[in-house]
Amino acid sequence: MEIKKSKFVQSLSAFQSFPGQGLPEIAMAGKSNVGKSSLINSLTRNSKLARTSAEPGKTRLVNLYLIDEAFFLVDLPGYGFAKAPKQEKQKWADMIEGYLRASDNLKRVFQLVDIRHEPTADDQMMVEYLRHYGIPFTVVATKADKLSGAQRSRSIPAICRKLAVQPWEVMVYSSKDGTGRDRLLELIESEISPNAAE
Repeated sequence: MEIKKSKFVQSLSAFQSFPGQGLPEIAMAGKSNVGKSSLINSLTRNSKLARTSAEPGKTRLVNLYLIDEAFFLVDLPGYGFAKAPKQEKQKWADMIEGYLRASDNLKRVFQLVDIRHEPTADDQMMVEYLRHYGIPFTVVATKADKLSGAQRSRSIPAICRKLAVQPWEVMVYSSKDGTGRDRLLELIESEISPNAAE
């Protein structure tokens, strides 16, 4: 699978109807600054598609991107941003939960974690939430270019322990050098194909 067309469609502060609704959706979840927007830009090879920032908490709405007129990539607000006021954090949490509970077309969530650090309590809570509601998810360990191969091998077991997943279920990814891009695109293709539900 190779993405040829990508465009921003809409930002939602609460789940509602939007142009193109009914197509399959793949959502990106993870804490602030874990690389959700960068991953979307890397997958689409469009560096200007999703706004990225070194400042955590930049994505504050549910952002929808239409890909090849065939499916949506959905960038969810980052959680766990320490400096945000409590009220703001609650708003983001409500937005994430509102989307996850209401979308009838969500095929899979990519749960992003930074490969350099153990998953946080917020990451664990998110994975438990996805499991509880039976939402298919894949753990994606981002920023892989920051570690050597040996360091990556040491990081994966810690991620697996914290999130109760198997090593082969974790996808290693780098938006900088493209590590894992083909695998992720293959997974998306299998999820959005008409036969995926059969």
